Amino acid sequence: MALHLYSLNLKALIKRIVRLLIPYIGWPIIFYKLNRFINLKCNKNLPDSNEELKMQLLLGNRFIHPFWFQFDMIVITILLFIIIFIFRKFSLFIFRILLILIYAIEYSGKDYTIYVQKYLKHDKYLLRFFLESTPYPITGFLLGFYKVLDIIQKQKIETLILSFLIYKIISDYNIFRKFKDSPYPGIHLNIQSICLIFIFSLFPSHYITNKYIKIILNILTSYTAGIFYLHVPIRAYLRDYSYHFKKGTFIGIIQEYLICYSICFIGMNIFGDTPLKYMFS
Repeated sequence: MALHLYSLNLKALIKRIVRLLIPYIGWPIIFYKLNRFINLKCNKNLPDSNEELKMQLLLGNRFIHPFWFQFDMIVITILLFIIIFIFRKFSLFIFRILLILIYAIEYSGKDYTIYVQKYLKHDKYLLRFFLESTPYPITGFLLGFYKVLDIIQKQKIETLILSFLIYKIISDYNIFRKFKDSPYPGIHLNIQSICLIFIFSLFPSHYITNKYIKIILNILTSYTAGIFYLHVPIRAYLRDYSYHFKKGTFIGIIQEYLICYSICFIGMNIFGDTPLKYMFS
């Protein structure tokens, strides 16, 4: 996202926000209606109040929890756009200061304080995720601005070895403080993300010479966004209404994936020529 922000104009920004908003609004309304139907017909107690729908749409985290990420994407996109186009001359300086401030807050424990406070705890949970998510697009922007991915192409082997070693060392040794209460904060994850970006950028798809493998990969990854939107509510329905579903097992994951993939495949074939396609892909 952040790599191309300098080339974004207002029209492109609006288009991107609309693309993010369509699934952000569409899926909660659909599952809200579906929950109401199930509660009415099966005497269940699924989330279906107007208040829950309102808060889901406002913050992305009521009955479709992963939409906190979509909420963060929308807000962070607008924030970075504002920084770049209003404070363009100072944008790099602002980004560096933001990174320092965010990690200072995280390692001071202030973000945990936000999380555990009783007042609006559920909503501050979202504010904490926003704080934890912001370093990643900023890092992506800085990598793009300094053309780091072009630079490492000149030292492929060295970059691959070093990236793998750094990733492995951070994973295996307690060099940086780990956060037991949340999987997202900490500079160690940002460094590991950079290592993975380097590794995958140095293994482009044209290295996969078997056309059948390429076809399979293209099929399996066609609806990544749609599967992300659907996987948690689909898992919840399977857990509650399928005797054969075992959460966290290989078979359970395959069941989730196939159902989500099928919904996206059907949706794209019906709405592929309309803006509603963004709900599935």
